[in-house]
Amino acid sequence: MRFLIIGASGFIGRNVLAYVRALGFEALGTQSRPRQADLVTFNLLQHRIGEVVDSSFFQHSGQVFVVVSAVISDMDLCLTDREMSHRVNVEKTIQLIQDCCALGVKPIFLSSCFVFDGVIGYYTEDHPLAPVNEYGRHKAEVEAFLQEYAPDAFVARLDKIVGDDPTDSQLFAHWYKCICENRPILCIQGSLLSPTYVKDVAHGIVLACEKDLKGVYHVSNSEFFYRDELARQFCNSLGKTPNVTSKPVESFGFADKRALKSYLDGARFCRATGMRFTSMREVFQSFQKNVEG
Repeated sequence: MRFLIIGASGFIGRNVLAYVRALGFEALGTQSRPRQADLVTFNLLQHRIGEVVDSSFFQHSGQVFVVVSAVISDMDLCLTDREMSHRVNVEKTIQLIQDCCALGVKPIFLSSCFVFDGVIGYYTEDHPLAPVNEYGRHKAEVEAFLQEYAPDAFVARLDKIVGDDPTDSQLFAHWYKCICENRPILCIQGSLLSPTYVKDVAHGIVLACEKDLKGVYHVSNSEFFYRDELARQFCNSLGKTPNVTSKPVESFGFADKRALKSYLDGARFCRATGMRFTSMREVFQSFQKNVEG
């Protein structure tokens, strides 16, 4: 297998690239702006993939996979700049997928729990889509395209992805910074999520490729927490007194709506792959070891 990671400078893409390389697979990562010497510069708005990646990369005796993790994920920006965000998240993403399929590459599309409305929670792959914000509608639109145009593609729906690196751009690192600066951790009241370890996402993608899974799967931890309770458990794991405040979503002044109960049922994916997701307690422990150096 060979991998092309689109958006390898981001939190998820960077971890997927590192994971597949650690397993010995040949992999190439892209970035939207030239910042890292080991990544190819590929901007969805400016380039076609065949212009920046040599055709020899796609000529492989085994299957080549493209992991599409590049996205404008700022939900409010997706609403306030609808034209630009739709162009990146939908139009140019679809163009990329079409170009890759023409080269014989199998798409791995990272979708989101926000294709659901967040009213009932604990969604399976069979629940009807009902996104309440622009970001979720973008993901749903690409999913619909894949079902029609590339039914062999693998769609990984994700909820909140977390990590154990205190220097990374992710939820636990943000909370740790709040603790260090003696600031309260501010949470959305009623937000119910299934936090999933980023290295599990990378492992799950490889398993899906090895097993040639097709269609939509929830690559999601079976644990779920109210956001404020997760924050308290995180503080406790570090031996810190929790300083956690919850406020109604309306008080945050978001431009676009938020789906409160975003947690997913990942049982189908576990049955298909034998995947065991890392518990949050284990992630907390790993985070603390990294803090201690």
